[in-house]
Amino acid sequence: MRRAIVVGALLFAAVADAQQGPAQYSREWYQQFSGAYSDPVEPFRIVGTIHYVGAANIASYLITTPEGHILIDTGMNEMHDVIKTNVVKLGFKVEDIRIMLSSHAHFDHIEGHAAMQRATGAQVMAMRGDAEALESGHDNSALGALGWEPVKVSRVLRHGDTVSLGGTTLRALHAPGHTQGATTWITTVEDAGQKYTMAFLGGTTPNGGVPLFNNPRHKNVIEDTRRTFKTLRAEKQPDIVLIGHPQAMFAKVIDRLRKGERPHPLLNGAEVWTKALAAQEAGFEKRVAEEKAKLGSR
Repeated sequence: MRRAIVVGALLFAAVADAQQGPAQYSREWYQQFSGAYSDPVEPFRIVGTIHYVGAANIASYLITTPEGHILIDTGMNEMHDVIKTNVVKLGFKVEDIRIMLSSHAHFDHIEGHAAMQRATGAQVMAMRGDAEALESGHDNSALGALGWEPVKVSRVLRHGDTVSLGGTTLRALHAPGHTQGATTWITTVEDAGQKYTMAFLGGTTPNGGVPLFNNPRHKNVIEDTRRTFKTLRAEKQPDIVLIGHPQAMFAKVIDRLRKGERPHPLLNGAEVWTKALAAQEAGFEKRVAEEKAKLGSR
């Protein structure tokens, strides 16, 4: 608990000191990430070779293959043992993790990268924009929150690049806005003779409250975010979309997921990809217009 309070205080101070930082974010808001969000939960198989090994409300996804495994996001430092324990509970070996990917370079999703890389020797691969943040240990997103222990990036990715291991291929969509290198991962898995298109959504818009105009860290954040929505709209609607803070999403179907119920209980593409993305895009344009109007009135 004491560490959670210290982390929260540091996070709050870091953002408050940042130029034009989001002052409305409280210490309590930050403390939830190292607190309740990082609490352990039982792991489970989502579909095919994709498993949930994360915490209560910060995701970490394990994709298993005959040649080793891929881990997407490592969460907070507090989650390191949670993830390792969950991997073992599912019958896999932590040291078989060969590749580490990320949804986006914010502390609550990649703070554990350095420790996990040491534990596994895995290659860290990251999209340009986020790769620089991972290696520097500094948040270069529009938010500019607390940093993390730097980690060496073995491969810097670009839009459309693929990552393959043991018959599994993930395609990287560069989706900047939430961070400069936010990445949505697309793959296909087979489960009981059925193929599912999967999307690991890396985020879309900048955090609420951060400046969109004249942002000192992400100068083209408006243009980048608009391009992200265009990129995602061009993709075929996936069958299942997985997100970085999945507690509410999983709560609706967790018992059915654990039972392996079919038809699959998490066929949420229409809801999360099509409807939610449209709503987020409309909300973002409204935010741009309001901030522009406010600046023009000064």
